[in-house]
Amino acid sequence: MKYVIIDGNNVAIRSAFANEELSSQSGIPTGVHYGVFQSLITLKEKFPSHQMLVVWDGKSKRRMEESQEGVKKGIIKSAYKENRDRDDPPQPLLDFYEQAPFLKKGIGQTGIPQIRLHSYEADDIAGSYATQLEKEVILVTSDKDYYQLLSDKVSMWDVGKEELITESVFKEKFGISPKQHIDVGALMGDSGDNIFGVPGWGEKTALKAIQEHKDWQAVIDDLKDKYKSVRDEFPDVKGEEFEKLRNIRTPAEQIKFDNGEEWKGKYPEIKEWMPFTGVALAFEEKRWKPSKELKSGLKNNLLAIMFEDRVRLAYSLKKMDINIKDLPDISNSEFNKDRLVEYLNYYDIYSLKDRVEVLEKA
Repeated sequence: MKYVIIDGNNVAIRSAFANEELSSQSGIPTGVHYGVFQSLITLKEKFPSHQMLVVWDGKSKRRMEESQEGVKKGIIKSAYKENRDRDDPPQPLLDFYEQAPFLKKGIGQTGIPQIRLHSYEADDIAGSYATQLEKEVILVTSDKDYYQLLSDKVSMWDVGKEELITESVFKEKFGISPKQHIDVGALMGDSGDNIFGVPGWGEKTALKAIQEHKDWQAVIDDLKDKYKSVRDEFPDVKGEEFEKLRNIRTPAEQIKFDNGEEWKGKYPEIKEWMPFTGVALAFEEKRWKPSKELKSGLKNNLLAIMFEDRVRLAYSLKKMDINIKDLPDISNSEFNKDRLVEYLNYYDIYSLKDRVEVLEKA
């Protein structure tokens, strides 16, 4: 048996935004339904011998607990996904929330199994099935976090670009292994999920670092070794005085320059307990002119060292839980083509009817 595992939330929310103007003759919004069922029909046509499964988001208990603990410790300023706008969500997202219960009932009529687990997100469920089935699996999503699951048996159908991404395609494109994509994500962070990485680090910087050093910890350890020589560049600062320079004990927002101006500088999120904060300040105040070797990439490098604890947390948040136990058996489920036709008729989605015939050929 081969499997197509679909990230329901990802596909449905994309559909809501892509088709927000669609509605039935009675005025019921149908953009979510249209996009999702269009995807199901396309997938059935493209992968006719595969068993389908739709997975839905629960709330990740582990990620929420870890991120909330990070907030308490001052490692991050807000918890996982806390940046989502709940007060004034865009209309397509409201359409998704409204249509989702009916959408799930409709998918249920086709015989495609659907799984939602309270304490896990869709990617965790998909990753667990992909790992435990030990069969050929195609993951359907546009979420790049799924890259970490790619293997000789697991591929990804990018529902946005409509292209198949295999392990070999990924390696050729990025020059790293799929699992190393977690390290890239840890360094650069993820604004969509409110995961904080190194300030100012984007994909290009993070990817280059992982290509060279293999994992996020090796990246930061190498920078620590490199900046040991910083002490030699302050010949008139010795012992305890150097430690004051290396780790200041004044919160950044309270720092004043000699001319009385407040520090509004390039490192707004540093905390007093982070390493090399004094060095960063000395550089910004122009009290220290680093050597040519250290000056190259100074800002990015210092920030990576300063935010090591944040990167460690980000790595954990980006890594999927792929060892969920006692997953429901999906091996004997059937795809009911006649019920799909009935469902489309009921919802008055005429534009899809001419494509249903592909199911009859599968």
